[in-house]
Amino acid sequence: MVWTHAANTFLEAGLQKTAWFRELSYYHGLIAPAFFWIAGYVRAHVTTAAPKPALPALKRLLVVLLIAYLMYVPWSDLFHAQAWRAACTVNVLHCLAITGMLMLLAERAGRWRHAVVAMLLIVFVGLQKSAESWHTGVLFIDQYFNRNQGSLFALFPWVGFGLAGFLTRRLWNGKADGNAGLVFVLGGLLAYAQPYSPWPGGPPEFFLERLGWVMMAAVLAACVADRLSDNTGWLRLAGRESLLLYVVHLLLIHAVPMPRLPLQNLIGMTQPLWVVFLIFVALFVVSLALGWGNERRKVRGKWS
Repeated sequence: MVWTHAANTFLEAGLQKTAWFRELSYYHGLIAPAFFWIAGYVRAHVTTAAPKPALPALKRLLVVLLIAYLMYVPWSDLFHAQAWRAACTVNVLHCLAITGMLMLLAERAGRWRHAVVAMLLIVFVGLQKSAESWHTGVLFIDQYFNRNQGSLFALFPWVGFGLAGFLTRRLWNGKADGNAGLVFVLGGLLAYAQPYSPWPGGPPEFFLERLGWVMMAAVLAACVADRLSDNTGWLRLAGRESLLLYVVHLLLIHAVPMPRLPLQNLIGMTQPLWVVFLIFVALFVVSLALGWGNERRKVRGKWS
């Protein structure tokens, strides 16, 4: 996810128009669905044995939502006519926060929580086409319905990836076993059976295809996880603190002024590939260091 944002933001504009980058962009497009899916899967996993109190998770999700809005506030031009339109822009963090809140709501249904999640999944995927024409006149609300209002993401169908991850945990516990093979086959059917879907070329096809790739990738990751050496502690740390890494590197790119402008405006799409790679490494190292500090803080709090 850090590499994708670095490449899309800083790679020279001419290189972004080349055939190889357009091909790479398809795989970049699998990162956000995977992030949503993992968030849903992990939430279901940590609440499988026993339900957890909703309030701590809700507080974290509200902080994520607040950060998402603050990232788009045009602080240097607050009184411009388009300032609040920009501030209402919905991006991945907004959708991720709402997805988490919907899962918290579904958990209140107890043993029916998977049925509630399945119903929500059908709603947010099945109504994507209809939501493209929804318009209330309230910009703050309309931004969540579709991208026609200027948003980069919308609840329809992005919430569905998180809900699908939540449901997958019901079927598979993440180990390399027979159920893993079942999830892999199901993912393959979703990814490759698009010509036979009831929505050829339609919005649900976008969701189903990417969900299929994410499910297959999850199984492949599970199959090699136990074979990884102890030298992958940094990667496991990145996984545990993935939300923090996500927020931090987005803030570094789009919000934190260095020295007067954020990196997005200070550098722009002007860099060759090797420089973009160095920027990616720097963003990842700083984000990972803050993730490590966050884990240390939680350990100190636990034993204090």
